[in-house]
Parts: sequence; structure tokens; C-alpha cells
Amino acid sequence: MPSSSTELTARSTMITKGIEFSGVSKSFTTRAGSVQALVDFDLTVDDGEFVAILGPSGCGKSTALRIAAGLEHADAGGVRVGGSSPEKMISAGSLGVAFQDNALLPWLSVAANIALPYRLTSRPVDKARVDSLIDLVGLADFSSHRPSQLSGGMRQRVSIARSLVLSPRVLLLDEPFGALDAVTRHRLNVEFAGIIAKEASTTLLVTHSVEEAVFLADRVVVMTGRPGRVKLVAPVAFGGQRTKALMATPEFVQLVLQLTMALDDDAGVDE
Repeated sequence: MPSSSTELTARSTMITKGIEFSGVSKSFTTRAGSVQALVDFDLTVDDGEFVAILGPSGCGKSTALRIAAGLEHADAGGVRVGGSSPEKMISAGSLGVAFQDNALLPWLSVAANIALPYRLTSRPVDKARVDSLIDLVGLADFSSHRPSQLSGGMRQRVSIARSLVLSPRVLLLDEPFGALDAVTRHRLNVEFAGIIAKEASTTLLVTHSVEEAVFLADRVVVMTGRPGRVKLVAPVAFGGQRTKALMATPEFVQLVLQLTMALDDDAGVDE
């Protein structure tokens, strides 16, 4: 079972090529004054590992992911992604990002939206890769459809496929299923677990769902309330194959309860 210690378990001394946050601090200036989002945030995601981050609202978990994506810059400390800077990873097409807002271009088809990263990086479109991802996310019959013709779950599948099309070494996900209803979200969690297993990208997921984090991740990180730092790191020892039946097991339920209780300690933190 995962330790209840508030300290990070000692990690391997091997050099990682995943994601490394080292003493990251970040504040924002608002009308009410300065807000400290992160302070001394340290986290290592090993190459090929899937880590999920949980935390109370406003704890800085999305800020940490945006820093890893090169969309924000730390005030102190630093982040290495794939052994390099986020900017270099983006330029190399080695960093994939998907958010809750699928941000699909409404005038493009499913296939064209998925192929967009090729065009943005001035690369020839690999049609076979696009077609294989359309099949992988179960949209073979919808490749010529526009986003307005798809359900919310389908649009998120397109967004996930687009984030994977350049075969990124690192995948960053910020609540990609957060806007979906519970039934669709659970179904996509199962499908997504299989997709990630095939793609083998290093993955960092930010989510509010404890069940989703435990179902998908190799490790779950719980953050403190603002200013956010790592409070607890829990290993998830369910192996590579994740099926619906896992959610009904006592081990799954117990781990979800433990992590929920750790989050409850910081309940009441505002956005």
C-alpha cells in the first residue's frame, strides 16, 4: 500500500528523460494582489511513466502542467521535459498537449484536425499515421465529419488523437475528460488506458477525479492547497492492463478512499 509519509519516496538515481520539476515557484498578480500558485514544487516523472496529479481547486496543478508545456514560465526553479526545455520539445514535435477545451477547428474535418500538428510544424502529413489514430480512437466512420457533427466524447477523442499524431515522447493532459458526463468519462478512461499503453508516451495528467487518477496512472501525486507543493506520492500497483472490473476491487476502492481523505485535509481552498 502507498506510504502515508508527506515526503517523496527516494527515486532511482538513473537519469530520467521524462519530466523534472526542480524547486518550481510561480506567482500571479491579480486585482486583489499577488497570488502564490506554486512554491518549491519538486516532481520527477520517469521515462514512459504515467503520473496523475490531484489537488484542491486553486492549488496550482494546472499551472505546473502549463509550465511543463512552455505556456507559462516559472519565477524560480526550472523544468526539463524529455531532457530538454519545453520549447525545444515543442519545436521537435516531441511534446503533445490536450486540454479540457478540445480546441478543434470547426471548419476542418476529423482527419484534418488530427493532421494539424504536421502543418504547424511544416512537416508532410503522414496519412497512414492519421488513419491509424482515427482507427485507434474509434472514429473510422467519422473521419470526414466536422466537430459540430460529433458528440462531446468524440471531440475529445479527436483532441487526444491530435496530441498523439507526432508520436510525442511526452504527453501533457489537463482535465481532458472533465467536461463529459460520468458514463462517457468512464468509458473513455477505459479506452484511453489502452491507447496510452500502445503509444508508450511519458504522460502527466491533471485531474479532479480520484477514480480517474487511480485507474490510469502508475503513480498519483496529491498536492497541498495553495501555494501548491507535493504532499503525497502514492504508487498504483495494478499493472499495465486496466479494465472496468478493476474499479470494483477492494484494492482500488481502498486506494481511492485513502487519496480522497488526503484531499479532504485541504478542503475549502478557493480558486
